[in-house]
Amino acid sequence: MKTMIRLARDQRGFSLAELLLVIALLGLMLAGLVTVQMQGQKAYLIGSHRVEAQQNGRVALELMVRELRSAQSVTFIPSATNMTFVDENGSTIQYQLTGSVINRITGGVSTPLIGGVVTFDLTYFSDYDGATNTGTTTAVAGSVSSVRLRLVTGTEESVASYADANQRATMEMLVRLRNHV
Repeated sequence: MKTMIRLARDQRGFSLAELLLVIALLGLMLAGLVTVQMQGQKAYLIGSHRVEAQQNGRVALELMVRELRSAQSVTFIPSATNMTFVDENGSTIQYQLTGSVINRITGGVSTPLIGGVVTFDLTYFSDYDGATNTGTTTAVAGSVSSVRLRLVTGTEESVASYADANQRATMEMLVRLRNHV
């Protein structure tokens, strides 16, 4: 019983060296945890921005390809980023790159199709050989039988060009007009 009372009255505690050692060890453990957390967050941002760029590009490209395949004719090709055609129902549809947005214009109404566009190139062919992947390019709207669409997209939110979150997706598709006369 006397030893218990003596231990209860003992007021020695920890030395300064012991406290500093514990603080240093806890600091190292915390630094390791913060590093792991930051790497996980960075990986998430890279992945989510990559998915956003790919998904936006894929959806826009699929819509353009579907409409172009059923087009009756290409009516106007003022540049490599602007095209007007008549669809299977006789409606005039125009795709135009303005800044970093591709607009779909039909019936005088402009609808943004996709944002975050880095480049959008249209190449027009009067004749295309799929076996050799070569064709004769044309600037005459009435003779277009195939169109190559090349789309490079990024994220719609602004990200520094040097940042890991600055992800881009490049997609290319060749479309042969089925209803071309």
